[in-house]
Amino acid sequence: MNLEISIAYNSWNEEEVRSIAAECAKAVFSEIKLNKNNVEICLLFANDKEIRILNKTYRGVDKPTNVLSFPMESPPNDNDDYYILGSIALAFETIKRESLEQKKSFQDHLKHLIVHSLLHLLRYDHANKNEAEQMEMLEVVILKKMNVKNPYGESCYDIED
Repeated sequence: MNLEISIAYNSWNEEEVRSIAAECAKAVFSEIKLNKNNVEICLLFANDKEIRILNKTYRGVDKPTNVLSFPMESPPNDNDDYYILGSIALAFETIKRESLEQKKSFQDHLKHLIVHSLLHLLRYDHANKNEAEQMEMLEVVILKKMNVKNPYGESCYDIED
C-alpha cells in the first residue's frame, strides 16, 4: 500500500503522522484481510480553516470537523492492477480540542479517526444502527490491537482477549 501524505499545517509532526497513518492502515488491512500492495490512500493533515472549506464544498456544512473521508466513486475489484482507495483530510485544531475534552491522548484520538476514515474508504458506514454497531465494533477490535482504549466507552463493545 502507498500512503500519499500532505502536511498543510505546521502544527502536525510529519514523522509522527507518517508512522501513525502507516500503523493504522496496516492494522485495518490486516483485520479485514485485504492483502493488496497496489492500493493508494491520500491523507491531508490540515487545519480547521482548510477542513471548513472542504466541509462546506463537499457536504454543505459551513464549519470545521475532525475528519473527512472521500472514497473513490467505484470500489476496487480484483482485476485492478493499481487503484486509489480514496482521500482523508484531518483538522489539527479540532482533533486537539476533542482529545482534551475527551481526556484522550492526541495520538490515540488521531488513530481512532484514521481507522474510522479508512473503514469509510472501504465502504463501511454508520448511516443506520446496524451499520454503526458493525463499524464501531470493528474499530474497537482494530484499535485494541494497536493498544488504544475503546473510544466508545468502557462498557460499549468490550472485546475479550
